Amino acid sequence: MSSSKPFGTDPDQQKSPDEGTGGPSWDGPGSGNSSRSQGSRAANPPLGPNAPGSFGTAVPGASQSMDGHTGAATIPRSPRDGGQGPATVRIGLWGAPRSGKTTFLASLPIAAMQHARNERGNWVVSGVGNSAVDFLNGSVNQLTVERGFPGATVGVQGMTWSFQGEVPRQLGGIRQVGFELDIHDVSGESFRPEHPQHAAIVNQLADAEGLIYLFDPLLDGEPATQSVRFFHATLNALYSRVREQRGLLRGRLPHQVAVCVAKFDDPELFRPSVEAGWVTQDDVGARLPQVPEHLSAGYFAWLCDTFRGSTTRLVRDALNTNFHPDRISYHAISAIGFRLNEAGIFDYRSYANVELVDGQPRIATVPQPLNVLDPVIALERRISGDRAGAGGGRRRLWRR
Repeated sequence: MSSSKPFGTDPDQQKSPDEGTGGPSWDGPGSGNSSRSQGSRAANPPLGPNAPGSFGTAVPGASQSMDGHTGAATIPRSPRDGGQGPATVRIGLWGAPRSGKTTFLASLPIAAMQHARNERGNWVVSGVGNSAVDFLNGSVNQLTVERGFPGATVGVQGMTWSFQGEVPRQLGGIRQVGFELDIHDVSGESFRPEHPQHAAIVNQLADAEGLIYLFDPLLDGEPATQSVRFFHATLNALYSRVREQRGLLRGRLPHQVAVCVAKFDDPELFRPSVEAGWVTQDDVGARLPQVPEHLSAGYFAWLCDTFRGSTTRLVRDALNTNFHPDRISYHAISAIGFRLNEAGIFDYRSYANVELVDGQPRIATVPQPLNVLDPVIALERRISGDRAGAGGGRRRLWRR
């Protein structure tokens, strides 16, 4: 079992009021089966679950009760206990061209399948609808079998995915989690203000409750893919749209944000991070490297100030001034992970997981996505906490 902690805000510290208690109890009077004899009574015509006057749902296969009803009727599902089905969490995906947005999405089902190998709990990611199912099937095959990377996204692709998981509680035990992720995969070029789809992208980000911002510090050194070119104009438009349509939260944007430092496995990023003292290593399992949670914000600041510098500082400053800092978490992620040795252990002498084959980048070994589930799980918990704090349901937290 891995001893690593999520890179970013600890979601367990932001619980809804029902966490740790299993939710509201509905075991009131009448919830159990009475063992007392009621004597002989005239049989009434049995009521089906949808017949007039029926209440709840009959238990299939149950024997006829003494009052003539078939089985035991259940009370209607409480809306406090998920009676309306899994909550839909709207999360926007934001990043410059070639920052790895599509590859990040493709890595999520792989990370879910591998999660129990090094962590407590279990996760299952599945598609809702044909487009999501086709994307998941095709992308997993491309990463694991073909060992290639997805092509650049063209236009806007909206998908809904189902997440079912088990999350360890801080005080012990497991919390069952189920939610649907409504997300849009868009081309990085769409974040240019002159792009014809820019207005639609801003609308999607404005309607989201959470944002995943993919930051690639390597591509940020190239003028054509500098983050600020695809960030500042979109941020200004987003701020104006939310202010006019939904209102701000204490003068800032209300979203929960996960800033993801992408391609953490790349030697050009990983080695300087190690040499600067930001990285530690697990001492169990695959002994994977990580940036400790308490250093996460400082690591991102170092990337912006020292490792990359220049206009990247503007991205950091804009995040902290337009969003509430306590609603931002930071995560070092890799969609393909590190190359492991034959024993399945990280080896600092040989960890690069990308190689050139006929001039094209290929994944050297089966992908081992690193921390890609963490930002999604963290955002879901914090958004759920916002909803609980606002009185439950699906109301938004922010007001003017």
